[in-house]
Amino acid sequence: MTLVIANLAIIDTSVYIDNLRSGRFQKELLELKFVVRASAVVLAELWKGARSREAVRAVDYLTANLRVVAPNEREWVESGKIVGRLMSERRYDDRKAKEIHFDVLIAMTARKIGAYLITCDADDFTAIRGIMDFNLICW
Repeated sequence: MTLVIANLAIIDTSVYIDNLRSGRFQKELLELKFVVRASAVVLAELWKGARSREAVRAVDYLTANLRVVAPNEREWVESGKIVGRLMSERRYDDRKAKEIHFDVLIAMTARKIGAYLITCDADDFTAIRGIMDFNLICW
């Protein structure tokens, strides 16, 4: 018997939103060779913005059907350090710091479970990857 280890992936909010709005990633998502896990941070972002009936159904489906992973206390503390470093190095203002903080938490959660993070927000996640290592796929 051969043991098969599944490659895990977390899909970023940006991919879900673009796909919901335009179907842009429909083919890529259907052909994905990963076992997808949901980031609790991504789900929170999606629920915050779900205004249409279609969006609510889509987020409800993800919430009900994917295993959810979340950052722990240590990761929350470490994420603040990373955001502070990004603010210093990249001269981010407070608005940008709040925006990228969730991205740091998503990246930390992907790293924790050994998952690839799939995003179409290459700029922010590449900046984060300059500080912490994680598997990143940019569409």
